[in-house]
Amino acid sequence: MPTLSDSTELFVLERKRWQAILMPDAGGTPTLPESAPLVLRASYIPFGSLESQLSIARAELTNSRCGLFGVVECPEGPPYRSGFFFTFQEEISGMFWRDETRSHSGAQMRRFSVVTNSGSWGWLTDARRGVPGYLLTGDAKDASLWRVFRLESDALNRTFFTLAPVRFAGRTVTADFSSIHESLLASEIKMQYQDLCKSVIQHAYRDVVTKARNIVEALVADRLRMQGQGASGRLFDDLQLVRKLLESDSTRDSCGWTDLEYHLCHKIRLLHARTHPSQVQAAATALLPEFALSVIEDLNELLRAWGFCG
Repeated sequence: MPTLSDSTELFVLERKRWQAILMPDAGGTPTLPESAPLVLRASYIPFGSLESQLSIARAELTNSRCGLFGVVECPEGPPYRSGFFFTFQEEISGMFWRDETRSHSGAQMRRFSVVTNSGSWGWLTDARRGVPGYLLTGDAKDASLWRVFRLESDALNRTFFTLAPVRFAGRTVTADFSSIHESLLASEIKMQYQDLCKSVIQHAYRDVVTKARNIVEALVADRLRMQGQGASGRLFDDLQLVRKLLESDSTRDSCGWTDLEYHLCHKIRLLHARTHPSQVQAAATALLPEFALSVIEDLNELLRAWGFCG
C-alpha cells in the first residue's frame, strides 16, 4: 500500500457522500491507503505580509484547488509538525482507482503534485533570505498558523517542511469589568476586550497589541483616579506617575501598585509603539507575531491582579 512518506502525488476522490485521499501505487494507479493520512488545506503567507494577506489566505482555504499539506512523522516531535506540500494540477474524470479489496472506475478526482526545491517558490526565496514565512492550515473558520521552521530537500527532491506553531502560552481569560464605577467606561472596555479576543482568533497580532494597550491605558487611568491621583488618561504619563509612587519611600507600600504591574503595563505600551512604521524602522527588526501575542499573558496577569477575572 502507498504511504504519504514516499508519495509524489495525491488524488482527492470526489464521491456523492464522501471524499478520500488516494495515492498512486507502484503502477501509478490511485489507491486508497490502509489508514487515512492527515492532509490539510494550506496557504503560504510571505514574511512581512502576515496581516495584510491573512484574509486572502483564509479565503483560499475554502477553494477546492487550494494547496494541501500532508503531515508525516516529525523528527523534532511536538509542538513541531513536518510534511510535504502538494499543489493542484488538474481535475480528472473517469478515473480508475483501487481500495483494499476491489477496483473501481468512472471517478471524479483532483490531482495534486508535491513541490520540490527546483521551483521558484515563495517559501524558498524567503527561507534563503533568512526571513521564513508562514503556512495557514485547516479551514477558514478554524485555521492554524505555522511558521516555516526549516526546509530541506529529501532523496526524491521533495521539499520537506518543518513547521513551528505561532501561538502563545495561555489564552484570554474570562473578564468582568462590571466593578468599574463609570458604566460607559466599563462598557467600552468590555467591547474592546471582546474585539481583542476576536483578533487573537484571527491572528491579527498588531490589532491584539493595540487593543491590549487601549484597555490597559483605560484601566490604569481609572485605578489612579479611584486612588485620588490626577490621571491624564495617557498611558505614558500615567505610568510615570505610577513609577513615582513606587520610587517614593513614603508611598511605595501604600500606593496600591507593584513593580510587576508597572513593568507589564510598560511592556504593552512599548510593544504598541513597535506597531508604528517609524518605530519598526528605528528598531531595525519587524514585530514578530509570537512576541506580539505575548501581551495576552501580560494582560491576563494584570486583569487577575486588579480583580477583573470572572
